[in-house]
Amino acid sequence: MSFDLREEVLRLINSMREDDYWDFKEKFHSNAADLLHDIICMSNNRVDRDAYIIFGIADKTFEVVGVENDENRRNQQQMIDFLKNKKFVSGIRPQVELRTVKISNHEVDVLIIKNSTDTPYYLTEDFPNAGRRVRANHIYTRVGDTNTDIDKSADINNIEYLWKKRFLLTRSPFEQIMKRIENKDEWENDEYVYFNVNNPEFTITLEDDDEGPELIPEFYAYAMTNSSTMYQTLSIKYFGTQLFRRQIVILDGGRYTTPTPEWEFLDFGEYRIHVDYALKYFTKDSPSYKLNEFLFNEDNHEQGYARRRFFEVVLLFEDTLEKDTFLKYVHLHKDDFLNRIAALDRKYSWIESNTKRQQEQVVLRLKTGKVLNKLLYEFRQVDVE
Repeated sequence: MSFDLREEVLRLINSMREDDYWDFKEKFHSNAADLLHDIICMSNNRVDRDAYIIFGIADKTFEVVGVENDENRRNQQQMIDFLKNKKFVSGIRPQVELRTVKISNHEVDVLIIKNSTDTPYYLTEDFPNAGRRVRANHIYTRVGDTNTDIDKSADINNIEYLWKKRFLLTRSPFEQIMKRIENKDEWENDEYVYFNVNNPEFTITLEDDDEGPELIPEFYAYAMTNSSTMYQTLSIKYFGTQLFRRQIVILDGGRYTTPTPEWEFLDFGEYRIHVDYALKYFTKDSPSYKLNEFLFNEDNHEQGYARRRFFEVVLLFEDTLEKDTFLKYVHLHKDDFLNRIAALDRKYSWIESNTKRQQEQVVLRLKTGKVLNKLLYEFRQVDVE
């Protein structure tokens, strides 16, 4: 991830300008009010994406000067603590992450202000510091390369946009539904139909899958206590118009329901060692995983147990970028991966299949999922360090 962030920062530096979602600073702020003002402006940006305050780049020349000797330099925890005690409306404050990248033998710090639909962010109590004051009930934003002045509020059209963003009015019906399923209390179900209480035109329906009885259970079914499997089709509809359709699988004798995960295959180069080195996965930002969480009842202990067994052999990535980076990591550690597969001596003798070849394939895919999950944990530890 850091490599890709570095590439993006280089691209922004080479643009020789600032814009809606990025701002260059030669040094960290010496005035806390100015820092808070900049963060709020970026959190209320108009381009609906993560924003960057990039420290260690000269404002006018865009020369990389670094922050390794900056006496005002902050780390991520200090940034989070700085925001924690500020009086934001409803107690909802911007989410930030601080990353460091190496460019031209210098350390460049990138404060990532996460995109959110909680806009507009603003204070309910003034925050003054050394002659500068972030004002209560003033809404700041960023348009182009310009922040709203600290003693003014944004233009009404920009404020209007930020409120529309909060109420999802800038999003398509499908995006609105994806956001609303994060709050299960908004939904009720009647037989095989879920509907949104506040917007009943949003529905999620479950229907029997005609092909289901003919489908062979996927390998993850054998990670369950009960390997019996059924299939249905999930449809998301808006005023009866289908916006999304996905096969779902009912596992462990009806205890656990989830959209079917995606396939990915390991290719170790010219001679492709074995087609069966395959994995199933979700990314947390995908509709399928959001529906996985929506269908899961965390208060049901049997469901919770089945879900844990499921994710022992199915991988869960933050996003596609992490998946792709992890697969490169596995390729670099190919021998370690193969040795771990060989070291797993569990037989899975209870697996039923039409042929011995099918049984061997299921066993290998179960082992592959377990090994890859361990490697993913180690990969993330390396990334943190």
